[in-house]
Amino acid sequence: MTKILYLILFLFIANASWSQKALLLERVGTLKTRKYFVGETLVYKLKNDRKHWLEEVIVDLDLDAGYILFENRTIPIDDIFAIQIRDAGRGARILSTLLTTFSYSWGFWSLVSLAFGDALTPFTIGVGLGSFLIGKLLRVAFFKTYRLNERKRLRMIDLTFYQTIPIRT
Repeated sequence: MTKILYLILFLFIANASWSQKALLLERVGTLKTRKYFVGETLVYKLKNDRKHWLEEVIVDLDLDAGYILFENRTIPIDDIFAIQIRDAGRGARILSTLLTTFSYSWGFWSLVSLAFGDALTPFTIGVGLGSFLIGKLLRVAFFKTYRLNERKRLRMIDLTFYQTIPIRT
């Protein structure tokens, strides 16, 4: 019985992986590429809106026309200005947010204590600035932004596995 279940599972996985479309982020001079498959989340900026980051799931890739289909919109691949890679786990992101929030609250209460007559010491200034800098450095270290230009580009590929038919002679 277990052999039949393994066989069914194997055939299901094999059929599901026959066709894969991917979006590649390539950099000139390196063999490493970052691949985004259908179903993954892409964080990007558009050329006409360079202020806001958009985070959407890739639904499909139209290789012939050069379009990326998201849940709410369809975008030509040439309209993407920058891509942000968020490889950091949730831990680094949460720690970065906590440290910067702590520095804001430390600075606020330091100013409140200054208003009530306490003196600012190098320790109070150091704790606030140190936590702020460490929080921002964590965000910079783990979140990489790639602006697309001549040295970095996006490309779509189709990794379809075709079933070969033996030729009899």
